[in-house]
Amino acid sequence: MEEAQRSRSGTYSRIEGFVFLLLSLSTIVYSLVEHHLAKVVWQQSPYLFPLLVAVFLLPLSLSLLRSAGKEKGEVTPVLFLVRDTAVVTLATLVYVMVMPYLTFLVSTTLFLFGLFFYLGERRYLLIGLLSVGFTSLMYLLFGKLLHVMLP
Repeated sequence: MEEAQRSRSGTYSRIEGFVFLLLSLSTIVYSLVEHHLAKVVWQQSPYLFPLLVAVFLLPLSLSLLRSAGKEKGEVTPVLFLVRDTAVVTLATLVYVMVMPYLTFLVSTTLFLFGLFFYLGERRYLLIGLLSVGFTSLMYLLFGKLLHVMLP
């Protein structure tokens, strides 16, 4: 339990903030250039969604960099960070492989439930509400309202 409550070191937060900042800026540039070359209106452009995600990621990455500069906490062992990364990566691979068999709704709900539990949340009602609620919202928003084909 103590291990899960440790904060990351400022170095890791700075690296993550810098990576997200570069990712955000490069996605913004890519979306704008490709949209201009496609010569379509923004409402029909496939580059609108990546642009919106990148625009929202930009202030978050700047916030992460800012908080990393103020942080003076314990250093989290590298092994702890590698283990978390490996578990989330493996869970994502399983999620992608299982999705064609279990459908988007079931596999995404199970995936979120498992990740919330792994990340330390133990209130099953909250985990269930967040997992089912988020998956249902994404299904309604993208699948029904925007007519995006979901796996």
